Order: sequence, then structure tokens, then C-alpha cells
Amino acid sequence: MLALLVAGGAYAVHTFGPKFGVYIVPPSPERYADIALEMMEEGYYAKGAEWDAARAEVKQAAIQATNYQELHAPLAQAASVAGGKHSFFFTPTEAEALAENGSAKFIAPTVSAEAGVTTITVPELGDVSTDQQAEYAEAAVSGISSADARTCGWIIDVRGNIGGNMFPMLSGVSPLLPNGQALSFVTNTGTKTVVTIQDDGAGIEGSTLLTIPKMQKVAERPIAVLQDARTASSGEAILTAFRGLSGVEFFGTASAGYTSANIFHRLHDGAVLVLTSSMYVDRDGTNLKEQPVQPGVEIAPEQAPQAAIDWLNAQGCS
Repeated sequence: MLALLVAGGAYAVHTFGPKFGVYIVPPSPERYADIALEMMEEGYYAKGAEWDAARAEVKQAAIQATNYQELHAPLAQAASVAGGKHSFFFTPTEAEALAENGSAKFIAPTVSAEAGVTTITVPELGDVSTDQQAEYAEAAVSGISSADARTCGWIIDVRGNIGGNMFPMLSGVSPLLPNGQALSFVTNTGTKTVVTIQDDGAGIEGSTLLTIPKMQKVAERPIAVLQDARTASSGEAILTAFRGLSGVEFFGTASAGYTSANIFHRLHDGAVLVLTSSMYVDRDGTNLKEQPVQPGVEIAPEQAPQAAIDWLNAQGCS
């Protein structure tokens, strides 16, 4: 019986462990390819003739491969088919460089107030430590808290925010969002995962992923959101979270059109698969389908701040 339990456990680790980065022994190149393809089956576009062809090409390459590196190119091509334009395959060297750059280029949100209008600038957020994620969210929350008493209107600036980790971003601006559903992720089979706002930050299905100091909600004051063509991915998640709320207007140009959610998988050699698995759906049930988010007021991005101030003044902030 003990032998059967050990064998069963070994089989489970061999079969399911790679999804969680657990290996009994290093996989062969063929097994390495199979693991990556199994992960790609979660891709939003992993179906149909094009996916079948991409999958077959990886399988054929794996038969002849003598190392993992020989499979990186066909796997990158397969990832772009399975996950579409928002999916990527990073080699171990590329993945390491991305992690280093994320920390090196870390910029926290800034909050500035002038004449009753407070602007929260929400920059991109790369692959950073948990401490930096908390620093990012708390910079926005503390700035909002400090400016609250002298603010009659808010500007949220996500121009140039090309994405990254959305949850520190959402937690940072959560005092300006109502509790409950902010947006949803929906897979190609219709499975829905709700992104929620709580008193202590943003999370999934009511469970906070990045906790912030609790503060009273900022309510019944107008909010202007600034966007441009470089507002992408998690930057567009901010746009999506504010869609459908009363007293909110959007200024600038159409966003980049990467309104989809990714999952991350690390392979045995350190390569990273970033795979689109679902689309953003706003609070009103509109599936954004990787299309650009259109502003309510289309205007050159450099003119958007003044247009937003003029609009806020028209709402009673003058």
C-alpha cells in the first residue's frame, strides 16, 4: 500500500507539478514542450485550425530537439496563436532582464492638488517585489487621504500606463471606487472571475490581494480620467473599473486595445509564458474584446488635463 501511495504521489507531481513549478527530475525536451503546450491550452484563442497547426509544429520540433533552447522559437510562435497579441514567451535571459528592469524602473504614483482639483498619476508597474507593490498602492492611498478635505474634483491620469500588475493600481485608487464588482475576466467558455473592491483594497471575488490602510470612501465628487494610445493592459483595467460610474468622464484618445487578462507560467529552465486567458468585461456587462477603450471626450492627450479641469469646474469645482 505504501508503495502504491508513493507511486501515486510521484505520478501526481510528474503530471500536475510543472503547472506549479514542481518537478521530480528535469523534463526531457519533448516533455518540456508538452508541459508548455498543456499550459497554452488555457489560452483564449487556443482552438481551431491555426492552433492545431502551431501545436503540431511544436510537437514536431520537440521530437528532434536536443535541448530546451531549440524549442523557444516554436513555443513563442505557439504562444502568440494560443493567446493572441497580448501573449508572450520570454526566454530565461529575457525573463531575468524583465524582472531586473521592473525593479529598476519602479515609479510610485504621485498625488498633487491645486485649486480644489487633485490629480493622481498612476504609472505602469513592472515585475516588482511585494514590498514595492505595497509602496505603490500606499503612495496613492495616502495621497488621496491627505488631499481629500481640500478636493472637490479628482483627475486620474493613466496616460502612458502600459500595464503590469493591476492590483496595486486598483488598490491605490480604490478609495475612489465603490465596493463590489469593478470589472470581470471572462474566458472563451464563459467562465467569469470578478475583480472586486473592498475597504482594504482590490482583489478577486471579495478576497483582497493587496491590502491597503482603510480609509473612508471618497464619494459624490466628479472624477475625470485621462487616457491615451499608450494606456494599455492593466492601465486599461483602470479605465474599465471606472466605466459605468456616474460623475465620471474620460478625456484623451483611444487606448491601446489590450483589454485582456494574462496568466503567467514559469517553465523549468526559467522561461516565462505570459498567456491571455480572458477578456475584460465592465460593470455593465460589456465585453471589451481587446478593443481600444474610447474616451467620452476625444482630445489630444497633452490638452486632456486642462479639458478635465474645465469639466470639473463645470461640475461645481470653480
